[in-house]
Amino acid sequence: MKYKIFSLFYGQEHLLSGMKDNFLRSFYYRHVKIYSFVLLAVNAIIWVIARFIGSNIDTDQIALHYNVDFGIDYYGDTEKIYIIPVLGLIIIVVNFFLYANLSLRKDRKFISHILLAAAGIANIILLAAIVSIYLVNFR
Repeated sequence: MKYKIFSLFYGQEHLLSGMKDNFLRSFYYRHVKIYSFVLLAVNAIIWVIARFIGSNIDTDQIALHYNVDFGIDYYGDTEKIYIIPVLGLIIIVVNFFLYANLSLRKDRKFISHILLAAAGIANIILLAAIVSIYLVNFR
């Protein structure tokens, strides 16, 4: 039984080294470096705003969603504000992981623009969401 478990993991170091090589190779292009810097900067801004909201709210409940028709329609714990930056980071990591695994394809430049631009658009939408949460709770 012990040997069967070992045989499941045998040869996996080759898989991990291949992933590492793909990850490092994906930074070969300048536009991928620029996308990475911009994505991490936008996500860092989202984290700073979430930290600011979390530290300056005195109550346990905050307004987490505002609708123009109905007003505030979702209240929640203060810790739920950190779902937004975590979601943005997950989107960045998943899209970059997909690009790193597809970086050997012939159309890798197009794939990189699509995946990383989608992550950028998603993070900009999350930035707008957290700014609106700030405006609802502090204005």
